[in-house]
Amino acid sequence: MSMQTEHSRSFFWAWPQCLLRNRLLISCVLVTVVAATYVSGLIGVPFEIGTFNSLMALFTVMLPLFLILLLVGRFMYLALVLRPERPIHQMVADVRRIFFDFERMSIGMVALVVFIVFIRTFSYLKYAIPFVNPFSWDVTFAEWDRMLHFGTDPYKIVLDLIGTPMVATGVNAAYHGWLFLLYFSVILACFSRENRATHYRYLTAFVLVWFGGGNVVAMLLSSAGPVYYERLGFGTDFVALTDTLKDYDAVGRIWALDVHEMLWDGYVAEGRARGISAMPSMHVASSVLMMLYAYTYGRWAGRIMAVFVGVIMIGSVMLAWHYAIDGYLGALISVLGWKLAGWMVRKDGMA
Repeated sequence: MSMQTEHSRSFFWAWPQCLLRNRLLISCVLVTVVAATYVSGLIGVPFEIGTFNSLMALFTVMLPLFLILLLVGRFMYLALVLRPERPIHQMVADVRRIFFDFERMSIGMVALVVFIVFIRTFSYLKYAIPFVNPFSWDVTFAEWDRMLHFGTDPYKIVLDLIGTPMVATGVNAAYHGWLFLLYFSVILACFSRENRATHYRYLTAFVLVWFGGGNVVAMLLSSAGPVYYERLGFGTDFVALTDTLKDYDAVGRIWALDVHEMLWDGYVAEGRARGISAMPSMHVASSVLMMLYAYTYGRWAGRIMAVFVGVIMIGSVMLAWHYAIDGYLGALISVLGWKLAGWMVRKDGMA
C-alpha cells in the first residue's frame, strides 16, 4: 500500500474520530440550533446559520492574525525566558510540531466550526429577545441597583471616584479590546492539546454561559440598559450619565457613543447592527470565564485577568451599557457554568 493511500485512509477515518472527540460540544450547540429554529417559527423571522461566510471571514482575517501573534509570543518566550542556544531552530521545531500535528489540527478545526455555528445561533436569539419579550425590566433593575448601593445609582459612585475623560477613554479601549481576547481564548482552547480536558471545559462552559445567560436569562429578564432608558420611555434617570460621556468625548474619545447609536439604529430600523440586551452583562460574564480559564495556566495569568474583569465591570456601568446588577448576575452565571462544564467534561470522558 502506498504512503499516499495510507494517508488518505488516515484522513478518512480521522474526521469521524474528531466529531466523536467533540461530541459534548456538538451536542450543546445542537441544543442552541433547535432553540433558534423554534424561536424562528415563533416570531416569523428566518434563522440562517450562514457558516460559510463566517468561516471565510475568520480564516482570511482573524485566524492568521492570531497565529502570527502566537508565533511572535512563542519566539519572545524562547528568546527571553527559555533562552535555548538556537532559538530560531527551536522555533521552527515548535512550529512543525504544532502545525503538522494532524490530530490537533483536525480536532481544533471541528471545534472551531462548531463554535462559528454557535455564534450565529447566539446572535439570532439575542436579536429575537424584544420580539419574544419586549424590554420591561429596566425600571426594576435601576431600582434594585439603587437599593444595593445605598440609595445611589452605581454610575454616580464610579464617576465620583474615577470619572475623568482620560480614564473613560482607557476603560472604553479595554471594553472594545475584550472582543479580541474572547476570540483569542476560543482559538487557543480549540487547538491546545496538552491537558485537553481543561481547554474543552472552557469551550463547553462558553456555550453554557452564553446560551444560558446571554439567550435564556436575557430573554426572561429582557432589558435594554441605561443608555436606552430614556428612549424607551422609562424616564430621565440616566441622562446625566450619557451627557457626561458626551462631554468626555469632546476631550478624549468615547467609542461607545458610536456603538450606542449603531445598535439603536439597528433596533428601530433593522440595520446592520442588531441585538440590544443588558441583563446579564455578557462582557462581565465572559471576562470572568476567561479569568477562570486563565487560572488554569497559572496564578499570574489569572490575576491579570482578574484586573481585567474589574475594568470591564467598571466599564459596563461607566459607559452606560449596564446596570451594576447585570454584571453581578453575569459573574455568578459564569462561575456556575464553569462548575457545570467541569462536571460534564468529566462525565463525558472524551476530551
